[in-house]
Amino acid sequence: MKLKASFLAFLTMATILFGVYVFTKSEQQQYQEKVRAEVLGQLRASQARLEGGLHARLFLEKGLIAFILTHLEMDPQHKITQEEVNRFGAEFMPQLSGINNFTLIQNNKITHIYPLEGNEKMIGIDLSLLSDQNRALQQVIESRSMIIAGPIQLIEGGVGLVSRTPIYWTPQGKTEAVYWGQVSLALSQERLFAEAGLYDQSSMLKFAVRGRDGLGKDGGVFWGEEGIFLENPVIVNVKVANGLWQLAAVPTQGWERYSPAFIWIWLIGGFLAICSAALVWFLIYSREVQTSLHCSEESLIESEEQFRQMFTKQEVIMYLVDPETCDILNANEAAQKFYGYSLETFKQMKITHLNLLSTTEIREVLTKAFQEKSGQWEFKHRLANGEIRDVEVRMTLIGLRTKQFFFIIAHDISERKKTEERLRYVTFHDSLTGLYARSYFEEEIRRLDMRRSGAVGLMVCDLDGLKLVNDTLGHESGDQMLINAANIFKNSFRDGDVVSRVGGDEFVVIMENITREHMEEACQRLKNGIRINNESNKDVPVSLSIGFAISSGPSMTMRELFKEADNNMYREKLHRGQKARSAIVQKVVNLLAARDFITDGHGDRLQDMVSSLARAIGLSERKISDMRLLAQFHDIGKVGISEKILMKEEPLTPEEAMEMRRHCEIGQRIALSAPDLTSIADWILKHQEWWDGTGYPLGIAGEDIPIECRILAIADAYDAMTNDRPYRKAMPHDKAIEELKRCAGTQFDPVLIEKFCEIMGACDEKK
Repeated sequence: MKLKASFLAFLTMATILFGVYVFTKSEQQQYQEKVRAEVLGQLRASQARLEGGLHARLFLEKGLIAFILTHLEMDPQHKITQEEVNRFGAEFMPQLSGINNFTLIQNNKITHIYPLEGNEKMIGIDLSLLSDQNRALQQVIESRSMIIAGPIQLIEGGVGLVSRTPIYWTPQGKTEAVYWGQVSLALSQERLFAEAGLYDQSSMLKFAVRGRDGLGKDGGVFWGEEGIFLENPVIVNVKVANGLWQLAAVPTQGWERYSPAFIWIWLIGGFLAICSAALVWFLIYSREVQTSLHCSEESLIESEEQFRQMFTKQEVIMYLVDPETCDILNANEAAQKFYGYSLETFKQMKITHLNLLSTTEIREVLTKAFQEKSGQWEFKHRLANGEIRDVEVRMTLIGLRTKQFFFIIAHDISERKKTEERLRYVTFHDSLTGLYARSYFEEEIRRLDMRRSGAVGLMVCDLDGLKLVNDTLGHESGDQMLINAANIFKNSFRDGDVVSRVGGDEFVVIMENITREHMEEACQRLKNGIRINNESNKDVPVSLSIGFAISSGPSMTMRELFKEADNNMYREKLHRGQKARSAIVQKVVNLLAARDFITDGHGDRLQDMVSSLARAIGLSERKISDMRLLAQFHDIGKVGISEKILMKEEPLTPEEAMEMRRHCEIGQRIALSAPDLTSIADWILKHQEWWDGTGYPLGIAGEDIPIECRILAIADAYDAMTNDRPYRKAMPHDKAIEELKRCAGTQFDPVLIEKFCEIMGACDEKK
């Protein structure tokens, strides 16, 4: 009996001790899960702030790329200036702290930087010669996408993150994208991590980040203690442009191996096991269960109090929501301050009172979050004062006692949204005309190719004579011509029609659900708008070559439709192009006359002199007639030269002289565009060539220079010397003849000089 009693006592004790062991394991696991859940809650908040901070700053880089592409699409020859970069940076960069600078990189060299002040020495640095920088440079080119490199040694000093994005653009008429260069942002690693709360001493956590160059767990630790990743940390993935960072955290004092109740559970369990060895098994079991339940309740109450303290003290907007009823159960002080409701009012509200989505849509979001245990969304929330704010919401499903709740962290992203909208406008709109840019047009045709209902019409329009106006009257007049054309488009089409400026002088209109009759009516409205504009803006008339096409069915792609409309436009341009150019050239000639380049008597005197010399060497009357035209219009290209240079009394600087030399080529382009001047266009180009080949613009010599140009050069020089100029007085006839003879064989044809002097000598004797 003693043996049996001892066996039963031993068996009872062993059973009780085994039960205690199992219970402590379960309790320890729950305690560790609770602690890790608290760490995860703080880590999620830091993750949201870190991703939000990165996203906001990288959006500036996208806007800068859009800014560059817009300039390239408008004018492929345009070179971005530091002044344009300064304007862009001054508008957008002050809104985003933590960005040291941004740079433009071409041919592996830094070409522009903002801010320039203090960074002047960085201009021209070849990044391929710097190992860290070259690695990031090549990675961008190979991946053809945005990367975040680093932390690396910054050129300007210090260590930081570098975001780089390649710029590829498709020139008009090309099918393959061309590599232009890169845009780079130098980001303050310390500022990003400070905003994310990684330096917050009150969090009672130690943080570390790994994933250098976006390589996640393979990228190595670049912030914090490397040993944290060996301490069984809580880890969340932070999405960056080209991969992941891993953000890890452990309690400052390390993980507690045992819960506060561990020792007490074993003491009580052991005591009960010894004292209850003689009792029947069910009494021992009953008492042990009661003891364990009591301990669990105390632990649960303690964990709830810790969560409540963390919830209340956080400056981040937090509230708890019942996933079944949508009731708001609690809200911290930050939420009360942001929304403008007291805690009592919050507890009487549902989440549907804040969110502008319908009740059905909110239910769908909560269901998805419940199934996936967490999620992140962007919503519009209404505050107590009626103001609408954009918020970024992260929901996590947590358990308190036997109930599950949504733990919600919200961030006000209204300012970020406004900045994104402004950058989106810059991306998709032409800055000069306010019309949609080519980038938006490309998005629209891709959309219509994927889902199209009904007929779609495309109208392609080319602004006639824009290059001529830019070359002659200047880009200011050309810009005004584009603005006038844009206003005509805005007043000629339906609200739903998409009008885009897709090139320097090219416009495209997309019209959905259109018939040929409606398309022809739109063309007529456009032509009426041009007529009305030209009646009130007579300085430079607007002229458009128009072509359109309507899709024959879904099988016809938008690219094919565009090609058909473009071909129709060019047929009209060939049909009426000469007439349109002539009207513009006539305006240029009128302006030339108004600026007194062809009506101050100079042209009349030249006509007489070139006629006399031409007859003396036996040229035909037809040639003489063309030469009289040349004498009048040889300087027509000066309409494209600054009046400040033309009227300058002092000698021209080398830069001003180079600008003045352009008038020959400008004049040739004007003459080729005017039917009445086509015959003398080549002479206008070559009328500043010298006999010895040192003239301009072609540098030809001797008899390669047309004889008409050689005659004009002598007469023009003589008239210039014997008449007053802004920078000197006229010289006597004999002095001028002496100067002509001195320049014979260098500047002038010596044979023609001899003949000219003979003619002018005879004229002088008659006088």
